[in-house]
Order: sequence, then C-alpha cells, then structure tokens
Amino acid sequence: MHIVDRNKCNWIRDRFEGLQYETVPNDKRILNLDRLMWADEFGSFIANKFNTSKRFGLEGCESFIPGLKCAFDTLVENGV
Repeated sequence: MHIVDRNKCNWIRDRFEGLQYETVPNDKRILNLDRLMWADEFGSFIANKFNTSKRFGLEGCESFIPGLKCAFDTLVENGV
C-alpha cells in the first residue's frame, strides 16, 4: 500500500490478490497434495539420514516447494 499511484495499486490487487479465490480442478489439487506430502517426507528423510550434521529443515516452508513447482508449471504452460 506504499504505492502512491492508485491505478498501480488496483492493478496489483486485481492481478495477485484475486487469484486466491480461483477454483482449482481436482486433478491439480491431488497433484499439489502429492507435492506437499513429498516435501514433508523428504524433510523427514533428510532429518533421519543426516541427523548429526548441521542442516536447515523445511519447518514452516513445506508449501514453498509445491508453490514453486506450480509457478514453474504455469511458466512452462505459458511458453516461458
């Protein structure tokens, strides 16, 4: 909200804040759930495999992995 130009604020609001209310098809929901479960299991595996070494886990950031993958999928679908 620090942007002074109201048109720019409205453009950002329309482009980004409205996306959270889109309906997602069931197949994409299942894919996102699979990615969330994979990220959680991978974090658990790394914690068990390398329990004595210094590492940084995914605590609180599990949704970052499927979110990033979804962004890459969208980019590929749009020809980037």
